Amino acid sequence: MKTAHPDTYDFLKDLRANNTKEWMDANRKRYQTVRGGLIDLAESLQSAFAEVYPMTMMDPKKYLARINNNRRFHPDKPPYKNNFALMVKRRGPGYGDFYLHIEPGNLFIGTGLYHPPREALNALRDLIAVRGDELQAISENQDLKKIFGGISGDKLVRQPKGFEADHPHIELLKHKDMVIMKKLDDDTIFNAKGIEEIKTAFAAAIPFMDFIDDALESA
Repeated sequence: MKTAHPDTYDFLKDLRANNTKEWMDANRKRYQTVRGGLIDLAESLQSAFAEVYPMTMMDPKKYLARINNNRRFHPDKPPYKNNFALMVKRRGPGYGDFYLHIEPGNLFIGTGLYHPPREALNALRDLIAVRGDELQAISENQDLKKIFGGISGDKLVRQPKGFEADHPHIELLKHKDMVIMKKLDDDTIFNAKGIEEIKTAFAAAIPFMDFIDDALESA
């Protein structure tokens, strides 16, 4: 089973200390080696996830987010991110992904809606209004709670516009973000046991991802 390259974290630590185009140009070969390991990891995750869900199989390169920062509207940002990210699309473009954040001391997985556009958030609230019982049951599932601790995300203090304060699912409707997340040990991405741990978390997240995708389909 292919895993991340052992230089992954050291590369990111060095990048954080030398976040310039000049440094990256001088370390381009090293970057490509680490990037290749992340593509290998993405391929292993896709294969593992396919054991519990009928995945839309994609080129694993497409799961790896760009390391370049978008400085069009934030020119003060450094040229490069200080982390890598894999976004595994189980159903292809237009649907949610299962996110793996790779950063020294901050390795985590998650899925859901984070800072969604207004249309997607409205669609999610409309779905909760009619299928809130289903989402409540998902949030209380023992496997999901054991692995992710439940549904989290920023929330409004008051009810959103168009909903009454006494709505039976008002706490779910208050969400501005709706995610599930789990912190992992840094060595998780370097061994088969870690990939199994991520696969188990992915399997527990499927009902939640299904609900989010139903909202995205109607956005």
